[in-house]
Amino acid sequence: MKKSILLIFAACAGGALLWAAVPGFVLWNNAELHGYMAKIAARMKTEKVLGQDLGKWGNHWSSITRRNADGVGELHEKVTDLFICEGGEATLVVGGTLTSPTSAGAGEMRGTGITGGRKVTMKPGDMVEIPANMPHQLLVPKEFLYYVVKVQQTAPQSQEGFRYWSQAEFLGWKGKLQAKLAGKNVANQEIANWGNHSQLMVYRTGDGEVEVHEKQVDYFIVEHGEATLTVGGKATGTRVTGPGEQRGGTITGGEKVTLKAGDIAHIPAAVPHQVVGTKDFLYGVLKVTVE
Repeated sequence: MKKSILLIFAACAGGALLWAAVPGFVLWNNAELHGYMAKIAARMKTEKVLGQDLGKWGNHWSSITRRNADGVGELHEKVTDLFICEGGEATLVVGGTLTSPTSAGAGEMRGTGITGGRKVTMKPGDMVEIPANMPHQLLVPKEFLYYVVKVQQTAPQSQEGFRYWSQAEFLGWKGKLQAKLAGKNVANQEIANWGNHSQLMVYRTGDGEVEVHEKQVDYFIVEHGEATLTVGGKATGTRVTGPGEQRGGTITGGEKVTLKAGDIAHIPAAVPHQVVGTKDFLYGVLKVTVE
């Protein structure tokens, strides 16, 4: 098929590949994400923390940040944080109360630290979900690189929504989902739901169906294996499987990209997509309902 699109290396997406024919689709590969450790370090002078915006799409946005020292206490009244560790190590303190809190803008509070709370250690591949209005602070002994997804909320959330997953826990879902295949080539399990976004794990041993989610964005977070993702184009012959949901049929046109362990992809709402060409593929899906 003749390619009619132009691959654009755009500063606004931090150098990630954007597909002009599929607006809003972005693929960050594993090597690129890890490469930000050195790339951001080269830009740091006296800063102890420096980030790079990777894209904003209405009620959610992505960035990547490097820290060389402890951060301050933070609280985002109506914004949820999701962190994925890409390099280094840090202790995340969550809950409790901000010490010496001050305003940092509308709905934003900062403090010199956190009193009380709980601590979790973050290493490469680990992931946390920090609900809106929950105090948190990163304690960094040397260096820490992490990918961030922020999701806008309409109101503060309960701290009961905090979640921590180690990479080993994610990889353990392969065996759990294999046991659920029951002759099929795909199994999945929702592992958290926070209202306007949710997280599930998916394991595939064969080609998936074409999918179209009218009001949901998918972030694919690849844990194991390799597959081809067809994205964009036009879906034909689909069936309605629920409100705003279509499955099956075929994709005419579209672009094909390879997904490997450590990659993250952002698939906009209403864009046809299909995972094919795999016999052993485990990935997380962060679903964000768009406004």
